[in-house]
Amino acid sequence: MAQKRRRAPGGGRKPGELGLRSANLALRLPPSMRVALIAAANRNMRRSVSEEIVRRLQSTLIRDRREADRPRHIQALLEVVARIALGVEAWTELPWNDDRYTQEQLSKGIDSLLYTYSRGKAVVPPAVRAEATRNPEDTFFTERLGEMVAHGIISYLKLPPKPPETEERHLMEQGSPPMYYPEHWWTLWELEQSLRGFSAKSPRRKHK
Repeated sequence: MAQKRRRAPGGGRKPGELGLRSANLALRLPPSMRVALIAAANRNMRRSVSEEIVRRLQSTLIRDRREADRPRHIQALLEVVARIALGVEAWTELPWNDDRYTQEQLSKGIDSLLYTYSRGKAVVPPAVRAEATRNPEDTFFTERLGEMVAHGIISYLKLPPKPPETEERHLMEQGSPPMYYPEHWWTLWELEQSLRGFSAKSPRRKHK
């Protein structure tokens, strides 16, 4: 009787960046969704459709947790700003990140929204004033706080390097120890590319 072949120590599929996946889930998908997932897996340079599904589920769960932690007035702000952006772009027929006029009108619309629903006078809050007392000669912090916060977030979006190409990524993952392009880097990279108006594989759009 032939002896059963045993797996070498350390053999088999490596757990990957997301860890060991041992739970099975039977799932029936519409054919069109399966085609879309295959296309997304290829476009995002992911290893398999299974990993693409896991990554998308993880991203959705993380997003839901973050949104649940956001105050109600912030959630409302996100929704209304999106509606203003859609309305302005419907009139100009151009995306705000491709057209300066559209951006300027969107900025005015958002500022009008914020002014309408904010209350009181423009007085420096105690928390900001306390921080400013550390360097009273520097008025940048109190006068341009919003810009400072925005620039910090923009820098954070630009932090991740360009994702590796498919062959380079496979070499990284098959190394010892394996290396992975972090999932949160994917999220930041894709978000920054969307804000710029192009994807990692397509050139920047030009005006018609």
